[in-house]
Amino acid sequence: MDPRYSPYPGIKAIRMPRWAAALALMAAVSLGLLLIVLAAGLALIIIPAAIITGAILRWRLRRRMAPVPRAGEIVDVEYRIVDRER
Repeated sequence: MDPRYSPYPGIKAIRMPRWAAALALMAAVSLGLLLIVLAAGLALIIIPAAIITGAILRWRLRRRMAPVPRAGEIVDVEYRIVDRER
């Protein structure tokens, strides 16, 4: 490749030494492993917390939505079927 006629003006192409490429690869792999470990650690904290929170909310909602016993309120109703075929 002729450095005088670069396809990208203002950018000079250079060769990277093998040790620098290996170092960059090791850094990228280390960063990836670190992100995986952090995600797994957060999952170990967040998932059980979400399950416990959901169970508590469900228990409280079920308690709140339970039918309240009423004393002496009876409603007597007569039902009539209305035929709508016309």
